[in-house]
Amino acid sequence: MTQVLTRPPSFAFDEDRLRRATPFALRPTALHGVFTGPALARDFNPDTASPADLVRAGLLWRRPDAGASPGQQAAWKQVTSRQWRPEDRIVPEFAVQEGRTHILRQPPRRQADASYLTNAWAGAGIKTGKWTGVIGFWHIPTVSRPPEPQGNEGGWNSSSWIGLDGFFVSNDVLQAGVQQHVNAQGQASYVAWYEWFAPPQSNSPGYIWQTNITNFPVSPGQQVYCSVQYTAGNTAGYLYFANETTGQHFSITLAPPPGAGFNGSSVEWIMEAPDGGEPTSALPRFTPVTFTSALACGAANASGNPQTGDVINIDTAAGRVLTSTTVGQDTATVSFTG
Repeated sequence: MTQVLTRPPSFAFDEDRLRRATPFALRPTALHGVFTGPALARDFNPDTASPADLVRAGLLWRRPDAGASPGQQAAWKQVTSRQWRPEDRIVPEFAVQEGRTHILRQPPRRQADASYLTNAWAGAGIKTGKWTGVIGFWHIPTVSRPPEPQGNEGGWNSSSWIGLDGFFVSNDVLQAGVQQHVNAQGQASYVAWYEWFAPPQSNSPGYIWQTNITNFPVSPGQQVYCSVQYTAGNTAGYLYFANETTGQHFSITLAPPPGAGFNGSSVEWIMEAPDGGEPTSALPRFTPVTFTSALACGAANASGNPQTGDVINIDTAAGRVLTSTTVGQDTATVSFTG
């Protein structure tokens, strides 16, 4: 069942411009400003298709050539080596969680070892460059009750996600991932979501808040793949989400909310305590989250990965560090230490 905002819809955008700028057909969803893209034909071969055919099919990552990095080639192979069946492609249904968000509410604090501490984010980020996209695979962690007390919202809450912007110098962030929650009775639940946060205005779309994907089930231990991009000459946001375990997948194109900057000033691979962390949300105990094929791309074939970026960890108001992050070539792992 799709949930909409209780206030009347007032989000207006130039749909004709969006359609002209998007190189594939767009179909509206039940949530205003969000469109689905085409399913791949059963006989479509990404390894032999022309660059133009890849784009028309909604595959917006450039196929790596022989000179591309091993990480880029491995990521392409991992995404395209299986058949994504048309019957497993879903038309996503959404439930807006008004007021719930995943922005950093306080600036990261640099440490003597050049890493950063925040109230809410742990993982890796690249805060220099001009980025247009980010990808990553990860296994959904198992979460359970930790030693720390629950947050004011009740229970313990976390999200694993990848995103564009939000680390230092922008006030918006385009992101998608999985929420992992433990209630006060110790019962865990999991749901996939996306968000394009921008400062709320009277005519903001619902998806400036966490927007759950209600017909895309996810469970701990399953591997998901996600890509997040600015597309069509900074006309739209584009998300591709796949559950490698079940085969379900979808893509959506988003009209930009008012105030979205398209800065591309950072990319992130994150395990988070949402809504600013303590005291609102408290982090559950979680099995390590490892992002693989963790890559970013920008103009002129620029690329980045966690090893060239910054390490981020979560601490409490009392100064206790709850996570430990390690990075490698195209990987970032976040572990619970609370």
